[in-house]
Amino acid sequence: MMRKRIIQICILCCVLFVGVLCFLYKDQKVAVLGYHNFLSHEEKKAYPDPMILEVETFERQLKYLKENGYHALSLDEFYCWMQKKCSLPRKSVLITMDDGYLSNYQYAFPLLQKYKMRAVVFVIGSRIEKERKAWTGNPDDYLSSLDIEESKKKYPNIEFASHSYDLHHQEDITNKTYQALLEDIEQQQQIIQSDYYAYPYGKVNQKMVRALKEKGYKMAFTFGPKEKHRKATQEDDFYHIPRLNISNDLSFFKFKLRLWAPV
Repeated sequence: MMRKRIIQICILCCVLFVGVLCFLYKDQKVAVLGYHNFLSHEEKKAYPDPMILEVETFERQLKYLKENGYHALSLDEFYCWMQKKCSLPRKSVLITMDDGYLSNYQYAFPLLQKYKMRAVVFVIGSRIEKERKAWTGNPDDYLSSLDIEESKKKYPNIEFASHSYDLHHQEDITNKTYQALLEDIEQQQQIIQSDYYAYPYGKVNQKMVRALKEKGYKMAFTFGPKEKHRKATQEDDFYHIPRLNISNDLSFFKFKLRLWAPV
């Protein structure tokens, strides 16, 4: 009798556990992964900044995504899903890289191609180099216009979108006038033709949103702690899409946990 009772309790616990999982995962969510800069293990020793990811770590993450059946989205695929017009594979991610560092071209693009993963680079227009630079291991070097044009041909899995023309500064950009925001957007549109935008430092207000809408942007991504640091849902505002920061001090277990977690 006792054994039967234990079995019944175990079955009940399993049913409850499955029920909780079904509730948590009933609505699909997409992890929008936010990267910045990359250096090899040896190069990284001179640069402790956690926003610079070791290339070896990045490859381990991409290999995990590939081996576990994750689909890396294009921006248009993600936008279509957000509109509730398209369905996505259950395991879908959007890989993003901010700023437009030369290390993306040196390290990230070949690895993304190797593992057949799409990604988008949100570029700061004013920092695009006029002349091409050779890679020296300097994390402060940026892509040149030639690098970007060559990448569009060599790496068709890589997209380029806007991270402002010249708003990526430490001061609070939300204090800019509406006209200044419009002018910055117009300058950037002459360089990067895209319908998608990532806010510098994740800072946004309604003035910024209105400017983006006026200039035809379909969607914009935030970045930062608290409510911004979670998976995206179809109920999110199109101009407040959250992203998950992937830094060098994030353990591999926590990386996987961010993919598994229902939030």
